[in-house]
Amino acid sequence: MHPISRNWLGKSSQLGVFFLGLICLCSIQKVNGQSGWTKAKKEGFYQLAYQSFKSKDYYSLSGDLLETNQFSQQSLVFYGEYGVTDKFTIIANWPLQTWNGFETTETVSGLGDLKLEFKHALLKKYLPLSISIAPEIPIGRANHFASSKINDFEEINLPSGDGEFNVWSTLASSFALPNAPFYGSIFGAYNYRTEYKGVSFSDQLGIGAEIGYQIAGKVWVNAKLNALASVEDVTVVSDFVRGDGTEYTSYSFGASMPVYQNIHLSLNYRNFNDWIFSRKNIYSAPVFGIGIYYQVKPIQQ
Repeated sequence: MHPISRNWLGKSSQLGVFFLGLICLCSIQKVNGQSGWTKAKKEGFYQLAYQSFKSKDYYSLSGDLLETNQFSQQSLVFYGEYGVTDKFTIIANWPLQTWNGFETTETVSGLGDLKLEFKHALLKKYLPLSISIAPEIPIGRANHFASSKINDFEEINLPSGDGEFNVWSTLASSFALPNAPFYGSIFGAYNYRTEYKGVSFSDQLGIGAEIGYQIAGKVWVNAKLNALASVEDVTVVSDFVRGDGTEYTSYSFGASMPVYQNIHLSLNYRNFNDWIFSRKNIYSAPVFGIGIYYQVKPIQQ
């Protein structure tokens, strides 16, 4: 472990505080809303989004709020869906670049882990229901050290990936009103976690809901509620930089609007609270996002 001065971490006297919050945030960015719909054959959805986050507030494994020097993270994320058949969709979620920095360190960047999701429609017509399997491939930088601005002989690990192979399994259902531009979705998910360099991690449970409405036939708005909890009771920090024991409830509001033909602009705001699962092992602050997405519609025969 590289030496880190108390001044570097400010009011936090626990070395693990920043490390844990960093990886927790990286994983949070990948837990998006789920739906029961699959894409039509050859239909596509491709989005490039930028997300920004800054926080001094860290919730420990016991749920205590601690204040550290400010940490910031920015990410450029690709998200895509493609309909292989009317009932089978492939989804990719990949942080192309993530910038991590402490207010007393340099900023380092790197490629994130790739999440590939394989989604199959169990029911499609009256009550859309889908099941998906999504392995997360640890191709990001699991170790990336940034130098201190205060003492150049000190450095801290700010990874862009967690180094661990894990698999999400999700069951989701949706509905759309026949005479109004309104929809809703609910989902439940299980994250099977493995290990990193011999250190095992607790599996996770995720639940969520989403509603959306189209204004004036052009602008879609949505609201989401997500929650994540550990299957096992994690009371001891098993590894500083892997985020074991993360729990939270989050809410978000989004909007999207057409800008040119099939190109749309999207905006998103997300924050965290303790409504369902209390915050543990996480930095908590608003996450702002802006993106551009492109839709490909299959040619009607």
